[in-house]
Amino acid sequence: MRSSFKILFYTKKKQPLKSGYYPILCRITINGLACVFSTNLAVKPSKWDNVKKRVAGRSREALQTNSILDEIRFSIYETYLKLRHKSEQVTPQAVRSAYLGVGEVSDGLIRFFKQHNSEFKQMVGITRSQSTLYKYRYVHNHLQNYISERYHSTDIPLNKVNVNFVRDFHRWLICNARCSVNTTWLYMIAFKHIVTLAVNQGVITTNPFLGYRLRCEHTHRNFLHKNEIKRLMNVEVHNSTESLVRDAFIFSCFTGLSYSDIKALKPSDILGEGGDTYIATQRIKTRTSLNIPISQIPAKLIKRYRPSNSQSSFFPLPSNYWCNNILKRLVERTTISKHITFHSARHTFATTITLSEGVPIEIVSNMLGHTNIKTTQTYAKVLQCVVNSEMQRAAKSLNSYFRA
Repeated sequence: MRSSFKILFYTKKKQPLKSGYYPILCRITINGLACVFSTNLAVKPSKWDNVKKRVAGRSREALQTNSILDEIRFSIYETYLKLRHKSEQVTPQAVRSAYLGVGEVSDGLIRFFKQHNSEFKQMVGITRSQSTLYKYRYVHNHLQNYISERYHSTDIPLNKVNVNFVRDFHRWLICNARCSVNTTWLYMIAFKHIVTLAVNQGVITTNPFLGYRLRCEHTHRNFLHKNEIKRLMNVEVHNSTESLVRDAFIFSCFTGLSYSDIKALKPSDILGEGGDTYIATQRIKTRTSLNIPISQIPAKLIKRYRPSNSQSSFFPLPSNYWCNNILKRLVERTTISKHITFHSARHTFATTITLSEGVPIEIVSNMLGHTNIKTTQTYAKVLQCVVNSEMQRAAKSLNSYFRA
């Protein structure tokens, strides 16, 4: 039986490196089955010839990169021929493993996950966030511990990851790692992404997550009422860092910006003059456009914290973890008996500042940068006062029309 064997080099356009270069990947295809691996090479977007699948030009960099690509192609083909002498049925994964020279461990779950995190790190600050990288690292570490306890090994082949492995790891996160239901849900979503990548690259033939449902619990979202916001605004601060964190939190209460968005906010993001100023930027998390009118309180904070350098941030905050510690101390000095984190300010904007004041949920969703209005509807569910006031308004209008 004749075997169809192909080697293709291509660039990863959707995930450029920090340098702006595109990573060069290699795809091995045998009889319609394929697998992919990184060549550890990169190229300027303008220099890649998508027809010839090589670096264009005669520069030293182009010649050197093309020479390495030729060596890779030759070595892969030579590896394939050697495997064909041993067996008629050769898989792309077997060729890749033999070429990399590390045997089956090249398709190990931990190794595959580690490679993903390494590539993800290079995109932090461009198309990916640091907090998401931390999440993947946590899941990677949990998987290592689970495999060590369950299999007494440092890694397992990816083709051993089946639905039973998924179920057992899910159970281990809750019972052994003591993760909450929602934390487990987030970690399993991250794990599912890694497995899906392996399926797409042909390392796994069947997705073990097919038919496996992930669920989360709807938790109460803490937010501040008007009198609580005022108490926090007047709380005694002991140093400049506490003052900065408190003011940035208040700014978030009146704008809905998240921690990462506030930390990145610069004078160039403020447009307009006088009372018609507004924030025009993009959410770091979702890259959705934001246009948020600036009311009196955030306007005063902008004036107070305006940096001398237009490229500097208004609020050079410490880490989110440290901000939450400071907020905890500040809240303890008030009579507020709630667990408040920096993200609670975003909840406060959605509830107290906008929805409870009658701002339409579509506008609130737009200002929050939500990609799905169902996310915003979560806030509306906790505001019975909004429901009551709207029904009273509707009843008043109806009563005036249908007079008994």
